[in-house]
Amino acid sequence: MSFKTAANWKGSLHQYLQVGDIVDDEIYSHFVNVLPPVTLKQSLVQMGEPYSHVEGKPTYPTLQKTEHGWMYMGNCFRGEAVNKD
Repeated sequence: MSFKTAANWKGSLHQYLQVGDIVDDEIYSHFVNVLPPVTLKQSLVQMGEPYSHVEGKPTYPTLQKTEHGWMYMGNCFRGEAVNKD
């Protein structure tokens, strides 16, 4: 688990973030504001555009609130926090 900041972000989101990374408020804001989120709950946020499809279902870049902060969970099915890619 490492802490990732928007200030240090280079390349694509999927190259920069690894499952288990904790992200700063700016990256969280990016997830919420880049497109209307497909999921926006108190403890789960998913970007509004699918990253890929697995078993015919779309996966979305996902953040889940933890005791350490917002953790990148990978690309998950809508409403879930289990990486499928």
